[in-house]
Amino acid sequence: MSQTVTNRAQGEVRLKVAYKKPEALLSEYTRSIGRGGVTLQTQKSLPVGTRFVFEMHNPGVAAPVEVVGEVVRVTAQPNGRYMITVKYDPGQDRGGLDAVLQRIFDLQEFEKLRRYPRVPLHLPAMEEETPFAPPFFVRDLSRGGVGLEVEAPALPASVKVGMPFLLEMDLALGTMMLHGEVAWTSAGGPEVLPTFGVTFGTLLPDSAERLEKLLSLESMPPAPWRARVCFGMDAVMRMP
Repeated sequence: MSQTVTNRAQGEVRLKVAYKKPEALLSEYTRSIGRGGVTLQTQKSLPVGTRFVFEMHNPGVAAPVEVVGEVVRVTAQPNGRYMITVKYDPGQDRGGLDAVLQRIFDLQEFEKLRRYPRVPLHLPAMEEETPFAPPFFVRDLSRGGVGLEVEAPALPASVKVGMPFLLEMDLALGTMMLHGEVAWTSAGGPEVLPTFGVTFGTLLPDSAERLEKLLSLESMPPAPWRARVCFGMDAVMRMP
């Protein structure tokens, strides 16, 4: 990943970021949009209202994916620097985003082990019903299932192959409830977090529609993005 900062016009800052893989680009895009904004430390102050444009480039895609931001707060620091808070907006031009999604689907077309193409995400999730449960992260999502990472030294005891599972997320269209069961697990290693994969069951029409909208990033939740997960009898009792 490489970065270039340019000033195109008065009142606008444009940051170009290049990614070697379209999956890395889309993962960072969802991370940025999902958290709703970012706070940066800079050497120079910027007026509130300054427009930020983050151009995200991939060599296989002609048009960049753009994340538009606006400076909403500037705070002077004792060291002479400034903390600048930028609020994100997905932007209106979907040309680059659609092209990156298609590029990912094209690269996965000939994979024999997966029935459906995966969309890389960076989506935090919590097991709200379990005290002291570790954070989960949704790493990829498809029509057939979901892959998650656990920010812990080992998988929780609730994560076992065959265990019922439910992922809930509030979208603009309403709550999406994706139920299934744990299909595989990986214990990870010294520098690799534990992961597991879930295969979805037959989804209700409204959840299937909301899943399609999320996979195309046409319907996204309000920031900050957060999902809820549960396992076993908790999942069964909450399943639609």
